Amino acid sequence: MDLPMGEGGYALLARLSAGGMAELFLACRRGPAGIAHPVVVKRLRPEARRDPSIVRMFLCEAWISARLQHPNVIRFHDFIFHEGHHHLVVEYVPGCDLAAAARVFSTEGRPFPIDAAIEIGLGVLRALGHAHGLRDDEGRLVGLVHRDVSPQNVLLSLEGEIKLIDFGVAKMTAMDAAEDAVCPALLRSAGGATLSTGSGMVKGKLGYVAPEQLRGERIDARADLFAVGVILFELLTGRRLFHRKDDGETMSAVLSGEVPAIAPLRPACPALLEEAVRRALAREPEGRFASAAQMEETLAEVLASLRRAPGGREERSSERGLLAGEELAALVREVVSGRDRHRSLLVRSCRRSGGLRGRTGVRRAAAGRPGDGRDEATPRTPAPGASALDDGGAGDDLEAARQAATPHWRGARPARRGRLLPWLVIAAVTLIAGALAAKALG
Repeated sequence: MDLPMGEGGYALLARLSAGGMAELFLACRRGPAGIAHPVVVKRLRPEARRDPSIVRMFLCEAWISARLQHPNVIRFHDFIFHEGHHHLVVEYVPGCDLAAAARVFSTEGRPFPIDAAIEIGLGVLRALGHAHGLRDDEGRLVGLVHRDVSPQNVLLSLEGEIKLIDFGVAKMTAMDAAEDAVCPALLRSAGGATLSTGSGMVKGKLGYVAPEQLRGERIDARADLFAVGVILFELLTGRRLFHRKDDGETMSAVLSGEVPAIAPLRPACPALLEEAVRRALAREPEGRFASAAQMEETLAEVLASLRRAPGGREERSSERGLLAGEELAALVREVVSGRDRHRSLLVRSCRRSGGLRGRTGVRRAAAGRPGDGRDEATPRTPAPGASALDDGGAGDDLEAARQAATPHWRGARPARRGRLLPWLVIAAVTLIAGALAAKALG
């Protein structure tokens, strides 16, 4: 399946995941001179495309993603309107999400390294600081709140990078009365209705949602800091903080449940770090840090003190679980070792193949007006019998890798030879009988 884009377009290789509203694909971006590299394509599921409010949220996510440029935020590549559907293209980050990393440590009964937890917290806070400062084209703060900061939305790369992803339920809190002026092209694409990232219902994963958000009150950037506090508590203690057996109990815990002390659960946790986490977890926004930058400053001070301490950087103590920042990449490699072999094969083959051969005629959204529904023709030489969303035309290496990976991503099991043979015989007999019948009728 191919999508249009400039020099050559994208080939969708494998579905990475599917949620209630959208699905993610690993794709190969083709460039000139045979240059190709992997990306991720996000698109709405068929049932979600029929809901105008979900479509508007997706359009707003694209507007936000295109304007956030920071090392700790997933990088925007493109936004395509193709054959009636929108596709958001972002960078591919080889590695794992924070939820997977924490799960490995929990399963093995090992404490998550304190240094690593702080490094990850710092990366997320830097991303949030940038996002909270987003301005529109007129220079006005839009009051962006992510609203879904969680371990699943923090990526850790094999190079030690920390990336905040998924602004799909983000809210521009300062723009309620003037969102039509923020992204007018997207507004027109949405059919003239008010463009909004949503209000009046809880967005995000309940165990990380701030109390004021659950109460339906007006939120600001401090709601995201509450989520960072939950993440740090869980990394340091190896325990879920507010998660309960059902949503009602989880919400009750967020609103009024006790927050246990960290020290008895993790004696090596510095007092200043526990103090910072508890401040981020204050039930009322006024009790939290005033900004992501202020919380970042406190965590940076904790990290510096840990590295200055005896047994810190050079002689890390297994009891304290210290890990130097540059070793975060080693931690990620340990977590993903032996996993996602098929995905790695696809990525390598994408880079080697230089993309797909024999492209089709394509169209893409008009430049500078993503998602306004009006396509601009881009001349291409069509492959005989192919459409713009065909699977055909892959280079040999890439196609072989795609076929090798398909059972893995779709969860299919190889057919057992003993069971397959009778069905092949039946199919062959049926085909022969059909051919004879057709000949007789002719």
